[in-house]
Amino acid sequence: MARENQGLQIALITFVILTLLLGVTTYLFFRQYDEQYQKAQEAAKKAADADNSARSAQSDLNTLKGILGFSATEGMDKITQDVKTEMDTYAADLDESEKNYRSVVKHLFDTLQAKSATLVATEQKLRDAETKIAQLEQSKAPLIAQQQNRADAAEQSLAQEQQKFTQDLQASVQARNDLQNRVDTLQQQAQEAQAQLTSYKDTCEKRLGTVSSLLKTRTEEIERLKNPRLESPDGTVQWVNQELREVWIDLGEADGLTVGTTFAVFPSDALNVADAQRKGAIEITALRGPHLAEGRIVDDVISNPIVPGDLIHTPIWSPGDRRHFALTNFIDIDGDGKSDQELLISIIRNSGGVVDAWLDDQGNINGTVTPETDYLVLGSEPPEGTDAAVIQARSDYLKRAGELAVVSISLKDLLRRIGYKRESQVVRYGSAANQEDFRAKPPEGVVRESQGNVSEIFQKRQPPADRKP
Repeated sequence: MARENQGLQIALITFVILTLLLGVTTYLFFRQYDEQYQKAQEAAKKAADADNSARSAQSDLNTLKGILGFSATEGMDKITQDVKTEMDTYAADLDESEKNYRSVVKHLFDTLQAKSATLVATEQKLRDAETKIAQLEQSKAPLIAQQQNRADAAEQSLAQEQQKFTQDLQASVQARNDLQNRVDTLQQQAQEAQAQLTSYKDTCEKRLGTVSSLLKTRTEEIERLKNPRLESPDGTVQWVNQELREVWIDLGEADGLTVGTTFAVFPSDALNVADAQRKGAIEITALRGPHLAEGRIVDDVISNPIVPGDLIHTPIWSPGDRRHFALTNFIDIDGDGKSDQELLISIIRNSGGVVDAWLDDQGNINGTVTPETDYLVLGSEPPEGTDAAVIQARSDYLKRAGELAVVSISLKDLLRRIGYKRESQVVRYGSAANQEDFRAKPPEGVVRESQGNVSEIFQKRQPPADRKP
C-alpha cells in the first residue's frame, strides 16, 4: 500500500513539473511571437513611409516639369534638348548665375522695352527729317519764281539766282547724306545688339548644363527613394513539420496572399533579406485564416533546416500590394538554350505579381513599361548572330525602362529571392548538351556553411542512463 501511495506521489509531482514546464514554454513562445509581430509592424510602417516619400518626390518632379512647360511623361533627354534649344535662341548673353527661365523672361522683356524706345525715337527723327525736307522743297518754289521774275529783268540776276539755288540744293543733299549716315549708325547698333544676343545664348547654354546636372541629381535621389536597397521580410515561419515537409506562416487571406506563391526562407537574425543567404524555399498550398497559411517545403538543407522564427520574403508580392514586372528577351531558366519566358510569366502571376510588358526573342514588345513598373528582369545577353533589329529593340526597351527609373534585377537573383527551384532537370547529350550538367557541384552550386543557428529540437545526443533493477 505504501509503495502504491509513493507511486501516486511521484506521478503527481511529475504532473505538476510538466504543467509548470508547459506554462513557461507557452509564455516564452507567446513572447517571441509578440516581438516578431511588433517588428513586422514597424517594418511595414517604414516601407509605407518610404513609398510615400517616393510618391511625394515624383509629384514634385512632375510639378517642376509642368512649371517648365513639359508634360509629366516627358523624358529627361527630350526636356534637356528643348531647354538647350530655347537657351541657345533667347538667353545667349546672360551671366552664368542668371541662366534660368525667370531671368531670361525679365531680360527679354527689358531688351524689348529698350528696343521699342529706340525705334520710337528713330521714327521721330525720320519724321523730323521728312518735315525738314518738305520745308526745303517748299522754300524752293518762291526762289524759283523769284529767279524766273529776275530772269525777265536781266540775265545776270538770273545767273546769280541759279547759283544760289544750286547752293541750296547742295545743302539739301548734305542733309540727306547726314540722314543716311544716321541710318547706318542705327544698323551698326542693331548688329551690336545681335552680338549681345549671341553672347547671351552662350551664357544660357552654360546655365543649361548646370540645370541638367541638377535635374539628373534629383532623378537619382527619386530613384533611391523609390527603390531602397534595404528590404524587409514579408512574414515569419510559425510552425514546421519536417516529417510531413509542412510549414505554417503568419500571412493569409487578409494580406492578399494567394495559393502558389513561393517564398525564400532566411535565418531569423537576417537584417537585410536582399543580401542575406537563403536557407530554403516554401510554396503556399492553402490559406487557413486572415493571417495564417499552410505551405510545403520545396527546398532546404538538412544541416540547416527551416525552423519556427525564420523569415520569409519574395520580391513579387508584399502584404496589400502587387509588384509590377517587365521582362527582357532571352529568358532561360534551366540553361537548355531555349526561351522560358512563358514559364517566368506564369511564376510571377501565380505568386500574385503583375507582368506589365515583355520583349520576346523576335524583338516584339508586348504591353507597356509604365512608371508603376517596379522591376525589370534581365535575361541573357543576345547570342552571337542575333539580328540587328532585335538588338536595337532590346536597347530601346532598356532605355525606356531607364528613363522611368525601373530597378533592374537579374533572372538568377529574382529566382533566388522568390525561392524558386526546378522540380526536375533534363540532361541533354550530343550537340545540344550543356557542359554545366556534367560537373559535380553541391546543391544550388555553393558550399553550405553552418550559420550557428541550431533548432531546439536538435540536441546533442547523450548515452542512455544506467537503469536500476
